[in-house]
Amino acid sequence: MARPSTPLLSREQILRAALDLLDRTGELGLPRLARQLDVGTSSLYHHFKGGREELVEGLRGLLTEGSMPTGPGQGEGWQDFTRRWARGYRAAFVAHPAAVPLMTAQTVTHPSTLASYETLAQVLHDAGFDDEELLHAVTVLDNFVLGSALDACAPVEVWADSGRPGSPLSRAIRATKAQPGDRSERAFHLGLESLLTGLERLRDDR
Repeated sequence: MARPSTPLLSREQILRAALDLLDRTGELGLPRLARQLDVGTSSLYHHFKGGREELVEGLRGLLTEGSMPTGPGQGEGWQDFTRRWARGYRAAFVAHPAAVPLMTAQTVTHPSTLASYETLAQVLHDAGFDDEELLHAVTVLDNFVLGSALDACAPVEVWADSGRPGSPLSRAIRATKAQPGDRSERAFHLGLESLLTGLERLRDDR
């Protein structure tokens, strides 16, 4: 039987299907993905010779390209760039929280994602962070953003209101419910500003 003149699958089709599977089930197995696409598992390896690891890096790129900045704006200071970087990075994963554990389980190699990290590192370096501090600063920001993306998908009521008289937590829960807007979004901005203040102090103290 002759081969079809055009491929039945493309890398992007596979990645979109993989993301759909991950969103629905929280898992990413190649045999299950192949069944969803009605192909053999070997067809996936034809497009992703590195197997699951290469597929995960493809998903990383699918989620972050266009969201994570790869260059600072004209006259943009390090704090403003970091704010923009963190907002874009968080937005990439808020809608796909099941992808977060996959992304943290292997080395970042996707070119456009690496380019964004490189830009962040360059911006921080130019702002006066030395080599010993810089990777720790990037790690703290990375951990915070991914944690915040998971928090955005948490239940509306993260902590049960005990109703205990005088409970600071219960009072805080009720006060937060009365505030406009999204709790997770407000917490993200509070945490980001706190991190930037702490990083600035670290740099200046040194």
